[in-house]
Amino acid sequence: MAILNIQRAHSLTNRWRDYEIIIDGKSVGMISPNETKAFNVSKGQHIITAKIDWCSSPDLIVELDENQTQTISVGVLKQLDWMMPVSGGIIALHFLLKIFFGFEYLLVLVFPVFVFLVYILTFGRKRYLTIKEKHL
Repeated sequence: MAILNIQRAHSLTNRWRDYEIIIDGKSVGMISPNETKAFNVSKGQHIITAKIDWCSSPDLIVELDENQTQTISVGVLKQLDWMMPVSGGIIALHFLLKIFFGFEYLLVLVFPVFVFLVYILTFGRKRYLTIKEKHL
């Protein structure tokens, strides 16, 4: 038997939610932030995917030999870790400046972030999470 170690790093986005791990089209478990889980698999080629709600990672194809151990890293798209808090802060700042100073144009700064988030949650939903082999 070969072993797949799947690691999930901590991130701000989805920090209280688990990712579903799918190996060869079958759900094999959930993984929490800062957790590593080991899965026994047969030797040969395997397709690994991480999923959360309707979003997922691209498929990762791994070839394993008998008694081989391979480590896989899963996480959220790096841009999302800073985009969501920054866009929330800009929106809050917009409303404060609008209420106290009548400033109406700060929302223009949020537009590119909003377009990216809409893209990533619709057409880019299969790239919301990242998955890659770790070479030791």
